[in-house]
Amino acid sequence: MTKYHHGNLRAALIDAGLEIIEEKGVRALTLRELASRVGVSRMAPYRHFQDKETLLAAICESGFAQFADSLETARDAAGPAFAARLSAMAIAYVRFAVEHRAYYEAMFSVKRESEVASRSFQVLRETIEAGQESGEVRGGDSTALARVVWAVVHGISTLNLNFFTQLPTPVG
Repeated sequence: MTKYHHGNLRAALIDAGLEIIEEKGVRALTLRELASRVGVSRMAPYRHFQDKETLLAAICESGFAQFADSLETARDAAGPAFAARLSAMAIAYVRFAVEHRAYYEAMFSVKRESEVASRSFQVLRETIEAGQESGEVRGGDSTALARVVWAVVHGISTLNLNFFTQLPTPVG
């Protein structure tokens, strides 16, 4: 349980929100329970978040930033070969879902348009475009190809979220 001790209340509320999502799911998240968990008045969360939606938006922004960072890190560490880069990014995607379950659920619970949320897809699209330029990927609409890859890896992540206990290591 996250308790607030005169530090950064906004961060404490986000952390407590993630705990609630981890335990009960996004739908169970309420600002009332959040305040109770953190040990502040019922009105205190409203100083930082207008409502549940603005809290979820903040959680999503943080989650998508970490998610995009993990995809970029995996891609960049995999070396120059497209197959190794794509494999490393797919594993990073699945690993993020497993290791950051509450973020993952919040991020994909409703459609949220933001620059931060778009960055992770942009990382994938740029990787596919680099593969096209090097001749390792067929030409064509890089956005459409990225959507197909995203859908496959997202499906694997979502379907297997409860079953992955040991993740494979990246190829390369």
